[in-house]
Amino acid sequence: MSETADLRTRGLAAAAVRPDFDAVFEASPNPMLLIAADAPRFTMVAVNQAHAGVFRTTREGLTGHGLFEVFPDPPDPVTAAFMDTIRQSLERALATGRPAEMPVQPYAVVGPDGQPEERYWGATQTPMVGDDGRISYILSTVRDVTAEVSERRANEARNLLMREVDHRARNALTVVQSIVRLTEAATPAAFKSVVQGRVEALSRAQTSLARRKWEGAALRDVVEAELAALAFPGATRIDGPHALLKAQHVEAMSMILHELATNAAKYGALSSPQGVVTVGWGETEPGRLTLTWREEGGPAAAAPSRNGFGSRLIRRLARQLGGEARYDWRPQGLRLELTAAV
Repeated sequence: MSETADLRTRGLAAAAVRPDFDAVFEASPNPMLLIAADAPRFTMVAVNQAHAGVFRTTREGLTGHGLFEVFPDPPDPVTAAFMDTIRQSLERALATGRPAEMPVQPYAVVGPDGQPEERYWGATQTPMVGDDGRISYILSTVRDVTAEVSERRANEARNLLMREVDHRARNALTVVQSIVRLTEAATPAAFKSVVQGRVEALSRAQTSLARRKWEGAALRDVVEAELAALAFPGATRIDGPHALLKAQHVEAMSMILHELATNAAKYGALSSPQGVVTVGWGETEPGRLTLTWREEGGPAAAAPSRNGFGSRLIRRLARQLGGEARYDWRPQGLRLELTAAV
């Protein structure tokens, strides 16, 4: 058999087994549209069942309509962006004669329970050339990429969290080094006790941050945690509206409260069965918070003869909060006013 005859035989055989377009179109698990190249209407000539299924509609409800006629009029901003992205990809396919990728866009669909479900879509617009050499149709193959978008977002969130944890861990170690280096005590046992208490306060701050995924902490949670560590039941009163501390302020606030509670347990209201510590706060002006620490029922308060590390630490941490600490050594107990940025 000649080479020409062999090629002709193989061509006939291929034609005999060539799949029917309609059958392939309908059997595809990918949502597909056959769109007429009649811009700007872009009439939907054929719709496969996969496409009708994912968009919770019917082939009859789409076939024969212009592609953009089936969207709400007027569209909401998300739908309008989705429509514009589709239109631009179709126009690129017509202009270039080559397949055009539609950038991923969000567009919600109605779920089985009747509620909208967030979905992300991509598509390939493939021009189809007729016998006259002109583009007559565009085959639009749609992809639901919601799972890919969700996974990418989860990975980005994990990476961000890992970077934040690493940053916080480095900061915590720096604070611990400062605590160990600057803490003063008369005996090794006292030194150990003071350092341990301050490190535990730092640990509680980390717990508060982790509870809100390192995005900050509720001021009430921080106050309650520090007082619970040193005060006996019934010795504290807490009053203040919901306030969220910035992530970078949680450690400083925890350490300040720990120093105040430690001093109160040693020398102030928390050293007496009748003593009470009241902590209250409020927003004195937009973006500014004032916290008041008030001791009553304990030994008479007197200003210390010298500023120890604890006092210096409180003043330094108050500056980190964007505010200051003001002491009032009253006979009935210490009153401290702390301002901070929120």
